Amino acid sequence: MATSSWQDSLSLKDALLHMLKQEISCDVKFLVGENLDEVSCHSFVLIARSHVFEAMLMSPMTERDQEGRAIVSLPEVEVEIVQCFLRYLYTDDVKPTANNVMAILYLARKYIVQTLSDNCQTFITKANLMEAENAIEIYHQAFLFDLKDLMADSMKIINQGTEQCLQSDYFLTLPPECVRRIIADDHHHQVKEETIYRSVMRWCEEECKRRGLKENDEEIRKVLKDSGILYEIRFQNMDARFFQSSIEKRRILTEDEKREVRTPAWRDIGRTLSHRMFKHKPRNVCQRVMRMEECEEEMVLDDLEHIIVFESSVECVMHGIVTYGLSHESSKVTIYVKLIDQDDNTIVLEDFCFESDAETKHYEVKFQKAVEIQPDRQYRVCLTLGDTDWSWKGKNGHHSVPFKDGEVTFSDYGGGAIDTNMLEGQIPGLLLS
Repeated sequence: MATSSWQDSLSLKDALLHMLKQEISCDVKFLVGENLDEVSCHSFVLIARSHVFEAMLMSPMTERDQEGRAIVSLPEVEVEIVQCFLRYLYTDDVKPTANNVMAILYLARKYIVQTLSDNCQTFITKANLMEAENAIEIYHQAFLFDLKDLMADSMKIINQGTEQCLQSDYFLTLPPECVRRIIADDHHHQVKEETIYRSVMRWCEEECKRRGLKENDEEIRKVLKDSGILYEIRFQNMDARFFQSSIEKRRILTEDEKREVRTPAWRDIGRTLSHRMFKHKPRNVCQRVMRMEECEEEMVLDDLEHIIVFESSVECVMHGIVTYGLSHESSKVTIYVKLIDQDDNTIVLEDFCFESDAETKHYEVKFQKAVEIQPDRQYRVCLTLGDTDWSWKGKNGHHSVPFKDGEVTFSDYGGGAIDTNMLEGQIPGLLLS
């Protein structure tokens, strides 16, 4: 009578998983984590799932132990992560969490397991991990695992909600190089340099505690200077009164550095800037992309929606729109703005109130949060005036306006809005970077 064995009742997937757990006939040994803990597995599974493993394990140069097992070193990840990774290779089963998804994604990218990489990206999206409140943490983890594309994606989220991100508690826990890279970025949206400075000072105080240093100006300067953060702060772009009251009397900057900050940037025109220690380029400089420069007076009704459709040939960020002011008096103007994408999703829905005078025709209104504009996709801007009034009306509109290395094209909206079209009407320009 035949005796039963574990092979009798298991499916192929379960049998492979059993062999993995029980280390049956394993011929590969991972050395994992700081302690180089051993995790055993099977070369035929690794080769079947990854051409990187195939090239590695089939090479005669592969390091092997005395028993002939191939050795793969992974000191940068923990045992639990490698076990989760191997489970997916054996069974197609993965259960990422907010705590482990970045490390699993790192292994998926390292060994080019595309299906696992896609699963991790889907989890990140569905779990809303790329929202502003999580962007700093995602950036840090992406930095640790050298996931450059995810670093770039999370930086875009940080750019759109910089102040919220910098004021988060997680920002205070970042390593110096992460802080330096974030502060160095040119594309932070609607944040004052004073706010950036305050956030860096808060981080410095926590960093001094972590290092066991005194929280005085000398130690703070040392932390900032050694990390390269000091020269990424745009002191020259700060309000002069803030600089005098909050920085001038402190010893974070040397006297030479303070003198440079006090020297207006325009004095350097025509001279080399190599001697300057601090950056003074304004952050997030957006460009007016104007479809109409000429205008005339017109009575604009408060119940009429003005719509223009636009499309950019290059990826960019939209910060707001250019609108018209009143043509005959100085008064407050209220407008309502919507931005709708190609799939009819409303991305922006905001109202704006600004002081208008009869001498100024164009006004910039900026969204609370900048919006990423994908290339070759149509968007429509909808504008409604809060009250009926005499305003300026654009004419002789351009269908195409050069922008960056491409162009922004404007077209009529097929659903109505007869008072605004490609040739005339409201919404004379966009604010893009």
